[in-house]
Amino acid sequence: MDSLDHIDGVLPANQARSRNARDRLLEAGDQVFAKLGYDAAHVSDIAQAAGCSVGSFYRRFRDKEAFFMALHHRFTERNLDNADKFFAQPRWQDEPTAALVRTLIQNTAHIMKRNHGFFRALFQRSLAGAGSDYWPRMRAGTQRQGELLAVQMTARGEGGHHADLTKACVFALRSADGALVHRLLNDGPYIDDDFVIDSLSRMALAYLGVDDLPSMAAK
Repeated sequence: MDSLDHIDGVLPANQARSRNARDRLLEAGDQVFAKLGYDAAHVSDIAQAAGCSVGSFYRRFRDKEAFFMALHHRFTERNLDNADKFFAQPRWQDEPTAALVRTLIQNTAHIMKRNHGFFRALFQRSLAGAGSDYWPRMRAGTQRQGELLAVQMTARGEGGHHADLTKACVFALRSADGALVHRLLNDGPYIDDDFVIDSLSRMALAYLGVDDLPSMAAK
């Protein structure tokens, strides 16, 4: 994980033991926020879930807000890094664009589910108008995915009917993100994951003017 020491309210963790404790606290925070939400969660809840003392929490974070800023920074850094790694995989030189788009949406759905607590806390903080503006860094990941998808499609001669293919790719992926977030935060609709991922993929592909995979079109 990239260093978090530059974030206001995050205290330096110079030793491996201290960094490990900080990582445990961050992982526990996602679990606690998923269960209680940001406002109802206490530092003691996070510390207990991490198997740490409250004093250990305050040796690493000034307060709960600084803790959430660290959680947000870690998520967004990984999101940007994963976008580059995803498109750098050799498999995408041969796989059809439909498979690439479906995998992007599927990965996003799985990431959101694994980080349910983070997203619940993020929306609570945003709706309350509290803390920093977290959204520019959140949007950066999908922006990067859309840019790289447009490069891939252009190289394949796809998406030519869009005057601005990058803008179209970013819009398609952000629309899917929005639907997945809505489903996550509202615990519904109560339909299976494959149906949701396939439906969102088909909508994105139709908008981008890319043919579905035969297996998807048959569903």
